[in-house]
Amino acid sequence: MSWLARLLGRSQPPAPPEPPATSVVLPQDIADRLAVSGLPLGEAVEAALRDHFTMLEQAHSRGEADKPFWLQREDGGGGDLEERLRDRIAQRRSGEAEAER
Repeated sequence: MSWLARLLGRSQPPAPPEPPATSVVLPQDIADRLAVSGLPLGEAVEAALRDHFTMLEQAHSRGEADKPFWLQREDGGGGDLEERLRDRIAQRRSGEAEAER
């Protein structure tokens, strides 16, 4: 903005409004594939997401789907949890005893 506009009291043009927090920008190729159904893009996205979540729920109820990564457990170690904790404590204590020497 020029000094003259500031002197005369003109302000900068208002900033464009921020998009809602729930808005998403899709790549054009995905938008084109969703628009093939003839529905408006918003409705097509909602229908595709609902179908996807329904398929995931059905697969999970049949036992075919994996759990989300944040719910998966490490089953590779096997054995008892308490036994593994005792081993860790014993290793730590032996390491501390060696460090003191």
